[in-house]
Amino acid sequence: MFATAANVSKAYSRLAVESAALGADAHQLVGMLFAGAITAIGQSRAALARGDIGAKALASSKAIRLVDEGLKVAVDRSVGTMGEQLYQIYDYCARRLLHAHLKHDDRAYAEVAALLSEIESAWQAISPTAGAPMRRVS
Repeated sequence: MFATAANVSKAYSRLAVESAALGADAHQLVGMLFAGAITAIGQSRAALARGDIGAKALASSKAIRLVDEGLKVAVDRSVGTMGEQLYQIYDYCARRLLHAHLKHDDRAYAEVAALLSEIESAWQAISPTAGAPMRRVS
């Protein structure tokens, strides 16, 4: 009958993400994919640490989707070796995230988070609005 505080909070979070996405340019949208994937990996690691397998599964699925269906799809592989190599890195990250989830491997989660954070930093450095840091959205 009444919405719980958690459900209301989730609804507001979704609304914030949708609102940010509507006003974002292509560069900002890719930044949001990085932020979302890195946040989801952090949630996966935290859930793994506390033994919450259900929460780990949800967060891992989100991270894999953001990398595999977001970042990987956004790569223009026709721009030469750099595009192809970036695509291969994202493919590797998606496979490592699946491994991390299936094997409860925190080191694999940490490896992918570090890789994505490094690429995210480079992405921010080439931003048309380089002075404005990307906001983490969950």
